[in-house]
Amino acid sequence: MNPIAPLRFFRSKWVSLLLGTLVCFTIVTLGVATLPSLGFSIQQALVGNYSGDVSVLPTGKIITPTAAPGSTFQILSTGLRSDGTADANGAVATALSPDAKTLLVLTSGYNKSFRNQTNGESLTYPVLDPVTGQNSTVTTDKAEWIFVYDLSSNKLVKKQQINIPNTFNGIAWSPDGQKFYVSAGIDDRIYVYRAVGNKYVPDTPFILLGHNSNQTAPFPSYDGGLLKGTPAATANPGAVVAGIALSKDGKTLVAANFENDSISVINTATRQVTKEIQLFKPGSNVASGEFPFDVAIVSDSSGAGLKTYVSSQRDDEVLAVNLSTAKIVRIPVDAQPNKILLSDNQHRLYVANGNSDTVSVIDTNSDRVVQTINLARPKERYKGSIPNSLALSPDQKTLYVTLAGENAVAVVDLNQNRVTGRIPAGWYPNSVTVSSNNKTLFVVNAKDNAGPNPSGGRSTPAGIARNTSFRNDYILALQKAGIAQIPLPQGRTLDILSQQVDKNNGFDNRRPDRIMKFLQGKIKHVVYIIKENRTYDQVLGDLPIGNGDPALTLFPQSISPNHHKLATDFVTFDNFYDSGSISGDGWGWSTFGQTTDYTEKTVSVLYGNAGFSGLTYDYEGQNRNVVVALPQTASNPSPITTRLTTLLDPSGSSSILPGDKDVSAPLGANNLAPTAIGGYLWDAALRAGKTVRGYGVLCDLVYYSTSSDPTKPDPNNPLYIPLSPTPFADGIPQSPPMKPSLKGNWDIYFRGYDQKYTDIYSFNEWKRDVEAYVQQNGTLPNLMMMAMDHDHFGSFGSAVAGVNTPELQMADNDYAVGALVDYLSHRPEWKETAVFVIEDDAQDGPDHVDAHRSIAYVISPYTKRGALVSSNYNTVSMIRTMEDLLGIGYIGINDANAQPMSDAFTRQADLTPYQAIVPGNLCQPPVDPNLVPACKNANVPKSTAVAIQHDNKWWAKATKDFNFEEVDDLDAQAFNRVLWNGIKGNNVPYPVERNGTDLRQNREQLLKTYVASNKPA
Repeated sequence: MNPIAPLRFFRSKWVSLLLGTLVCFTIVTLGVATLPSLGFSIQQALVGNYSGDVSVLPTGKIITPTAAPGSTFQILSTGLRSDGTADANGAVATALSPDAKTLLVLTSGYNKSFRNQTNGESLTYPVLDPVTGQNSTVTTDKAEWIFVYDLSSNKLVKKQQINIPNTFNGIAWSPDGQKFYVSAGIDDRIYVYRAVGNKYVPDTPFILLGHNSNQTAPFPSYDGGLLKGTPAATANPGAVVAGIALSKDGKTLVAANFENDSISVINTATRQVTKEIQLFKPGSNVASGEFPFDVAIVSDSSGAGLKTYVSSQRDDEVLAVNLSTAKIVRIPVDAQPNKILLSDNQHRLYVANGNSDTVSVIDTNSDRVVQTINLARPKERYKGSIPNSLALSPDQKTLYVTLAGENAVAVVDLNQNRVTGRIPAGWYPNSVTVSSNNKTLFVVNAKDNAGPNPSGGRSTPAGIARNTSFRNDYILALQKAGIAQIPLPQGRTLDILSQQVDKNNGFDNRRPDRIMKFLQGKIKHVVYIIKENRTYDQVLGDLPIGNGDPALTLFPQSISPNHHKLATDFVTFDNFYDSGSISGDGWGWSTFGQTTDYTEKTVSVLYGNAGFSGLTYDYEGQNRNVVVALPQTASNPSPITTRLTTLLDPSGSSSILPGDKDVSAPLGANNLAPTAIGGYLWDAALRAGKTVRGYGVLCDLVYYSTSSDPTKPDPNNPLYIPLSPTPFADGIPQSPPMKPSLKGNWDIYFRGYDQKYTDIYSFNEWKRDVEAYVQQNGTLPNLMMMAMDHDHFGSFGSAVAGVNTPELQMADNDYAVGALVDYLSHRPEWKETAVFVIEDDAQDGPDHVDAHRSIAYVISPYTKRGALVSSNYNTVSMIRTMEDLLGIGYIGINDANAQPMSDAFTRQADLTPYQAIVPGNLCQPPVDPNLVPACKNANVPKSTAVAIQHDNKWWAKATKDFNFEEVDDLDAQAFNRVLWNGIKGNNVPYPVERNGTDLRQNREQLLKTYVASNKPA
């Protein structure tokens, strides 16, 4: 077996000893190879890649991409850096040439900001002139990739790699195999390449779709969205082209305009758009044809395009569009259709439904669904397999479906319309192709384990810092795509592979847990706090216990005393991982234990080469900057009651996205029927009859941007919501409920994500609301979900209350969390309350184990005291634990299969209350002396104030080019460099690599230092 990837993570000696129990083996029995097997529980391992092509993921799952006998796996190497850190991310599509001798692989991921490992210069590429195809004078560090593989030897032989600045999922061959076409995503064009000898070269002019302005420039203006030219245009993204397809004669190409809710019909000879057919028009009241993603064309007997099929991801339908008359037949299918595939005889169209775990089969003569193939296991209740691409065997009898949520490929017998087996694949497979001889599958996947990121995204001068080779250690930049070549397994081998997929996905874990069963009924109130972006080493690396590297700690005990005290008083989790990589997917993992294929396909592009142009941040309740939970109109229109598009254009002609469907939401969202399954954590609680209260969880990002005093109305932004220390008393609602099921269960006076605001103000509002709730209902809600995100940092020039540097914002976050636990632990309900604290992601910080490793807390009377727990836990483990404690239903296969965090608990309650520590820096200028009244109380413990290197003016200047008003809309690498230099100082080199022996030798001194610094001032 080939190695899955170079071992990208550092392991200390004691960890190596622990992992010495890992056993991967192959046994041949009756001529059938069994699969790689772990000789220990996954709970004993660090996340990482191991020998034998076995990887433990931060989702709690295992992948074995070469488990099938004779299979191989390779990273999509660009050859740009010898350490592989500039290899490709986000493989999304494959296309086999008509003669079956050439395979194309397309990426649409995070592929930018890499540097030469010798001199640190950015790796840049010329941008092609779309008219001439020649190199323009414009260069970019963005490079999506087309990998060209020769299959004539029955092996994958790479013969070319082509970089394009922007792409989005679409790639197709011309019928003669002499050309191929590639959708350019936000650039609103389609690239064309033709064969010249053994290479493919640009074939110009490229196809310009005409939505964006300045379209003949190397990069157009990104202004071509659905509402261009309307009063609400500022609310809408630019154009994005997605799936493409050609007629059998090659004369007609159809492109799905993902953000314009239309298709473009193109004459390939003239390269001109002959017509654009609108699937949805602004102002319409019926949701249909929105977010068109993939296309297929039915041709007549002469090969001319007759009609096209388009998958609509938001509206759960496929649209059959007559190319001559533009007549549309709308065909309902299951939830969130993505890729579609036409049979060779054009009589059947297969549709992968990502949220329903099904394939719809459409009869192209009648344009109706004639069969629905269930991809779940027999009697399975939960969803989460995420089918997202399709391939047919040459004889058309077998359908292969990538199951991105299971990291596998399903084998479907079309005679029986059932799954006959599953084949293991890499992490998040996105496309499968079958060889012409029906003997081999080629499967590409989006990513692999990030591994450690000890430089945390920083590229610093050689010889001064650890990152002497100028690695891009940003979490998305470390996750690499791969391609597997898998000989098709048969019979007993397929059965064994299917069993391996079950094991990899934790189906063996689906059984009651004794400690969870014991605690059900004893814990009646759960508080779930979701924070932002910190790694374990960045905050807790200086603890005298646990697997931390103090050299990577930016926010030590003095700045975050409650983070440290809560860890040491209760449980320190030093092997906990955020399942999400960044906020875009992290909030899905944190609220429903998985993501959707819509999110996975868009988020890496949004954070990557698109750079928040064209695509929008659609992952916390907004779609295209619209809060879809809000109505189109209201008697008292305001940001709390009415959609942004209506406020900008009261006529209604700019209304989009009718209804409250959220394109990035899971199946079952907002469905509170007792028999419903899925949705969000709060949906499951409400179905079970539990009470729920939401505080800022998920966010509306539109109304907090201001150019004036943030506490006052902004004349330049009449929609701005002024912030207030006491919003309820001042009568200033701060945020609407972001989901329909949260209406009536939401504190509208709790401000959402805004780095100008303080978490202490948020804590005060939460406390006010809780006391009002208890006065009315007699006790606490069963589930309280709260965003407390000032550890994200930002808006230093306009932050209120003097909390305007990263150190002070971390201290603000720290004290708010500590004060909340302090308050709850002194309430009568404390004996039956548990507090869970998590970071939605760990993207902005270094860690010597893995870029996903983060801080997590479980705080309750039944939590162990003073314990170190090194069990492998993650976001999904935490969700499973809360579900078990509250006795509510599971959401999907991930949480149903997860291990609960049982090792954190004991059966003996300890009701000792917690006393919060005030970070000393909050008690001195520049912090408002009224922010923390406890500063004046001599009986309240305080940490020692430390010298802060730079004031807010320095930070505001250093980050003047960063946009902190929207989640993660900035250069994370650059921000990380600013954080390190601003906190540590330019003269403090990043530390040299440390090993486990070094760490152990320093533990005694660390313990002395920690005890001394932990004494109250």
